[in-house]
Amino acid sequence: MPDHADFDVICPNNHNQAVSLTREEFERVVKAGAQFHCNTCDTNWTLSGKQIEDIRERFEKPAPRS
Repeated sequence: MPDHADFDVICPNNHNQAVSLTREEFERVVKAGAQFHCNTCDTNWTLSGKQIEDIRERFEKPAPRS
């Protein structure tokens, strides 16, 4: 299992936000309401249940070999 996931989230105003979190950090974000912030347009939004599950799946896949 990878120790962190790099992924992109798109804000409601269509700005791409690159995110890198450990599983523990991600679960803390989810527990706090899955709020993300766009630095481009200063918008806050909540991830959908589907988005949360998609990101959780990234933590379940084997880590890439170096």
